[in-house]
Amino acid sequence: MDMLTVGGLTVEPAQAEAWARDYLVESPGRSGYPAYDAYEGSGRDNHELGDADLLAPALLNVSQNPIPTYYALKSLVPGLNESFRGIRTGLALQDAEDSQLDAIARLFRVLDNPAPKHVGMTTLSKVLARKRPGLIPVYDSAVAHCYSDSDRAPVPWQAGRSWEAYARAWLKAVQNDLRGQLEAWQELAHIAPADDVAISPLRALDIVSWRAGLPAVSRRHGRRATETAEPE
Repeated sequence: MDMLTVGGLTVEPAQAEAWARDYLVESPGRSGYPAYDAYEGSGRDNHELGDADLLAPALLNVSQNPIPTYYALKSLVPGLNESFRGIRTGLALQDAEDSQLDAIARLFRVLDNPAPKHVGMTTLSKVLARKRPGLIPVYDSAVAHCYSDSDRAPVPWQAGRSWEAYARAWLKAVQNDLRGQLEAWQELAHIAPADDVAISPLRALDIVSWRAGLPAVSRRHGRRATETAEPE
C-alpha cells in the first residue's frame, strides 16, 4: 500500500494502522472512542443542533472554560441550524460536491466578524463533526499542523482570510486526501470493534492526522506527546 497523505505529511500504512488500533481498541476509557463517537447528543434523528450537542467537545478533551463555552455555543445555535438546513443529511465528505462544501464552510462563518469569545475552530468543529459524522472533519492544533503548518501544507495560513474561507480550503484538502485513498481509510475504520459504534472513513483520517501532527504540536508547547490526550 502507498503512503497515506494527511495534508503536508505522509504516514506509513503500518503506522496508521497502529495508531488507529491504539485509539479504537487498545485505550479503553482513555481515548475519545467510543465516548465521542457514540455520544447521542440531542438525538441521532434530530438533524439540528440542540443543547446536549454542545457538550460533545468535552469528550475530545476540549474542556477549558466549559460554562462560558457552553453559553457561547448556545448563542450560535440559531445561525448554525439555519446553515445546517442547507446540508443534506447522510452525505459523506468524499461524495460532496463543491456547492456542498460551500454550504459546510458557511457553518464556520459564526467565527468571523466578530469572533465569539470562548469558541474557536477546534471547539466548533467538534460540535459539528459529532452532528454530521462522515461529512465534517475534526479540527485541532495537530490537524492544523498537517494542513497549514507543515512544510508541504496544502492550506498555508493567509493574513486576513476569514475562518469561513479557511474552512472551505481545508475541507477541500481533507476531501482530496479522503478520496485519494478511500479504500485505505475504509479499512482503518473497520478496526473499530463490531460491538461498539462504527466510525466513518473520515473519522479514521481524523485519528491518523491528529497522531501525525501531535509530535510537532507537543514540541511547540514543550510537552511530551501522548497517545490519548487530544490537543485543543
